[in-house]
Amino acid sequence: MPDPGAVLTRNWLHFGRILRGLGFDAGPARMLPFLTALTVIDLHRADDLRTAVHIHFARRRDELAILDRALTAFLRGNAPNVDSPSSSATTSSERGVTITGRQLRVLDDDGAAEGAEEQEVASYSQAEVLREKDFDTLTEAEMTEVRRLIRLMRLPAGLARSRRARAGGHDQLDMRRLLRRSLRFGGELLVFSWKSPTLRPRPLVLLCDISGSMERYTRLLLNFAYALKNASTRVEAFVFATRLTRITRLLRSHDVDAALNRVMTSVDDWSGGTRIGDAIETFNRRYARRVLSHGATVAIISDGWDRGDATQMRRAIARLQRSCHRLIWMNPLMGAPGYEPLTLGLQAALPFVDDFLPAHNLANLEALGILLLATAGRRPVRRQTLLTASA
Repeated sequence: MPDPGAVLTRNWLHFGRILRGLGFDAGPARMLPFLTALTVIDLHRADDLRTAVHIHFARRRDELAILDRALTAFLRGNAPNVDSPSSSATTSSERGVTITGRQLRVLDDDGAAEGAEEQEVASYSQAEVLREKDFDTLTEAEMTEVRRLIRLMRLPAGLARSRRARAGGHDQLDMRRLLRRSLRFGGELLVFSWKSPTLRPRPLVLLCDISGSMERYTRLLLNFAYALKNASTRVEAFVFATRLTRITRLLRSHDVDAALNRVMTSVDDWSGGTRIGDAIETFNRRYARRVLSHGATVAIISDGWDRGDATQMRRAIARLQRSCHRLIWMNPLMGAPGYEPLTLGLQAALPFVDDFLPAHNLANLEALGILLLATAGRRPVRRQTLLTASA
C-alpha cells in the first residue's frame, strides 16, 4: 500500500504545477509552507482549504477568483463544496473554468501517478487548438474564447537590479555600515556588513497598432494590454494609428468590457490610417523620459504598414531603441506562409529592433512572457554596434 501522506503531497505538488502554468509564484518557497499548512487544517472544510490557497498564492484581490476556479477544477468539484480533498485530487473540466487544458493536464513523470489519474477533457483539446490557431482564422465563438484566455494570462515581467541596495547577502561590502559599526570597537573592523542590489519587476511599455489594417486583431490586442496592465503596476499601454494615445489609466478597471469600451470611445483615430513613425516620434518627445527612465522594455505590436515617411520612421525607432532596455516588434502577419517584411516602414525599422517576433496566435503572446523573463537581466548587443565594430 502506498503511503497516503506521500500520495497527498504528490497530488498537491501537481496543483502547484497548475498554478505556475497560470503565472502564479508556486515555487518551493511557497509550496513548502502551503504543504505544511495542509497538515494542520481540516481538509474536509472547504473554507479552510480555500483560505490556505489564498494566503499562500494570492498577490492581489482580483486573483482570488482564479485561484478558486483552479482549486475547484483540481478537486473535480462543480461547486465550492469539497467532499474529500485528501483523496485522489484528479483533474477534470468544469463549466466556466478559466484555465486552459494544458494547465489542467496533471501527470506524474511516468504518466501514471497514484491517486492522480489523467482524464481527457473536452476543454483540453479545444484550448490546445486555440493556442496554435491563427487569429485571422478564428470564428466568432473561438474569438470570444481566445479573448477570455488572454485576459487570464499572467506574463512574468522579469526582475531588474535597482540602484538601491538592501542589507544582507554577500554581493559587496557595505562600507557605510561597516565604518559605523566599527565605532563600537574603537575603530576596529570586527563586524563586516554586506549589501545586495534590490530586485524589482522591469517595466514594460506596450505600443499597439489599431489602424484599419489591424482591425481584425485590435480587440484581441486590447485584451492583451488589459491582462498585462492588471497583472503588473509597471506596465504602460499606448495605441496608435495616425496619432498616439495613452490608455494606461483607461485600463484600470475590474470590468474588462467597461475598460475596453472606454478605450474605444476615447481614441479618435480608431481603424484609420497608419503613421507609425509619427506615433513613435510623439512617444519619444512626450512620454519616453517619463516611462523609460527605469530601463523599460518596449514591445510594438503592428503589421508594419505605414503611410508615413520612412526616414522619419528610421530616426524615431533608432531613438526609441537607444532609450529602452530592449525593443521588441511583434507582427501578426508573420504567421502567413512566405511572409517577408518588405514594406518601407519595416525595412527602415528592423535594423533597430532587437527581437522581431510573430503575434498571430495565443502561443506567440505567451512566448513574449518567456522572452521577457529570459532577457530581463541583460541588455542586448545592438546590431549597429556589431556593424561598427566590424567596419
